[in-house]
Amino acid sequence: MKFSTSIVTVALCLTGANAFSPSTVGPSSTALNADRRSVLSSLSTSTGAILTATVASSALPTPAYALGQPTYENMKLIYDLGVSLDKLKVKVVDPDTSEAALVGIRSFNKDPNFYTGYARNFISKSVKNNSEGDVRVGYIRQASSIIGSIQELLEGRQGLFGADAAKEAGVRVDKAQALIGKFLAECGIDSEKENFDAYVSSHPY
Repeated sequence: MKFSTSIVTVALCLTGANAFSPSTVGPSSTALNADRRSVLSSLSTSTGAILTATVASSALPTPAYALGQPTYENMKLIYDLGVSLDKLKVKVVDPDTSEAALVGIRSFNKDPNFYTGYARNFISKSVKNNSEGDVRVGYIRQASSIIGSIQELLEGRQGLFGADAAKEAGVRVDKAQALIGKFLAECGIDSEKENFDAYVSSHPY
């Protein structure tokens, strides 16, 4: 899978988030992986992004999977995104730290479709036809859209300001996390689901 060189992350520090955007199926390069880890690490330091597991890994997970039963490791990046949103929420609900949150969100919005593509490729391991239209991919598409929308909200371009904008931003983060939890709950992984059961329970849809 081919990724654009812009990285993201809300990890968002969204944080960040790490948003990469897939286009065609194929292995990601070592150079791109190193660049992404560098950006994630930087965001983690400057805005409190989490994604430590991803940053520390020798290589970022690639959306190009071999055919077979999907595993926890195949979709861990989406789980990491959901967890990282805890850090984002702390920043967006406080008007005094909203600018720090915007650093990660703006990065995320440079390449907002990465997680949707990642989810599609994950689902395609078990759904051979129209994985793009799978409802579970829709959860991540919607979550990504919600995360991205927080930029305009905190920049005052949606009619809310100060405490009101901060409150709405918190609501949006909660909704995005719930959608990610719904994806995790329905992703089809049973043998390792204990790895994300706590997250799903903490973010009911």
